[in-house]
Amino acid sequence: MGMLQDFICPACGLKGHVSGGKDAGMIAATTTIYCETCRTLQDAEVEKIRCSIPPRRIKPCCERSNIHTIKVWNQNEPCPRCGQSLLVVDENGEVTMWD
Repeated sequence: MGMLQDFICPACGLKGHVSGGKDAGMIAATTTIYCETCRTLQDAEVEKIRCSIPPRRIKPCCERSNIHTIKVWNQNEPCPRCGQSLLVVDENGEVTMWD
């Protein structure tokens, strides 16, 4: 089961409701990306688990367009927008469990 949390950068204010790195549910695996075009954090599907045997790998891309420039990000790395600080989990934010 995967988990989404609200992350925020204390330096530039970047926010995202994402996994914060690699994650997986019953039918898909995801990784968190930063779309440099949209300037947003997103979780991108990287593997279809249930629909194909063996699992089929997918190149991560922006949810709006597969031609946007992205970079893979995880919560142990500096902010992908400003690079000034680590994003923190918003203690007043929501947590979403997904399958």
